[in-house]
Amino acid sequence: MRNKSKVVIGTWSLSGDYGLVDLKTIQETLEHCYGVGFKEFDTAPAYGRGFMELCLSKVFAGKKDILVNTKIGNMPFEGKSFKLKALKKSFEQSLQRISRNSVNVLFLHNPRDEIKDFKPILDFMDELKSEGKIKYKGISIARHYDYGKKVDLGEFDVIQDDANLLAMNFLKNEYPKNSQFMARSPLANGILSGNINLNTVSPCVDQRSEWLKGERLVSILKRVEEIKKISNIELPSLARRFLLNNKKINKVIFGVKKRSHVDDIIVDLNAPPLNKDTEKKLIQLFENDFCLINERHLGY
Repeated sequence: MRNKSKVVIGTWSLSGDYGLVDLKTIQETLEHCYGVGFKEFDTAPAYGRGFMELCLSKVFAGKKDILVNTKIGNMPFEGKSFKLKALKKSFEQSLQRISRNSVNVLFLHNPRDEIKDFKPILDFMDELKSEGKIKYKGISIARHYDYGKKVDLGEFDVIQDDANLLAMNFLKNEYPKNSQFMARSPLANGILSGNINLNTVSPCVDQRSEWLKGERLVSILKRVEEIKKISNIELPSLARRFLLNNKKINKVIFGVKKRSHVDDIIVDLNAPPLNKDTEKKLIQLFENDFCLINERHLGY
């Protein structure tokens, strides 16, 4: 089995933002994660408007071997703000919700043009490190956003970015050597679960309803069909194993919504690595834009 420490359990899918999840399922799923040895969790104030941070607090009360990673920059009921005052307020509220004095990684939550000067924010995060309130400072990279000269990503201990069979730019990106790379969205917001088709209608409470529709949905599903032709391994397993075997990735955030999703991760940790030919074909497929013509703008 590969090292379980490479797995981080993502909690966004449990929050209700991908469709309602009952409290019993949330508790059973989180307890099952702990029971099988997954003890690092990714959350944010925006996940269920603070709900998931509270859930982690209640389910893991008294357990000191749990690692909680959370974010600043998007507050419940207040929205996005990277003003220093708002970031400080957000972090203190997160500590109250998770009932802890510190967190493992504190991420900036997908900043774009909101931050003109990163230095005061980096100084604030360094201060939190020196006080023992966070162990690592991180940035969750906004999708399709070029940080260019706005900030040296080497300032962060952990960089979180999309990485999946529909988003392989991480293979060419030169992440700083002193930073860990944490892959997020391994199943591409559920697209690689195999459960989404042209007739899928996301309920209004599902955050995907805003973008996974129309031409984009049609085009993305074409890509999925091309991926399926590469291997007879079931699509979600293929997606997970592709990342678990990649040496560029230090950790992978796997979102779970029920116990069986946790068990699926265990199965893939025990599975042999994908053969090199399969990996090569998957990468070539992505680089050739899945054999589509003039549809790159409709990708994931």
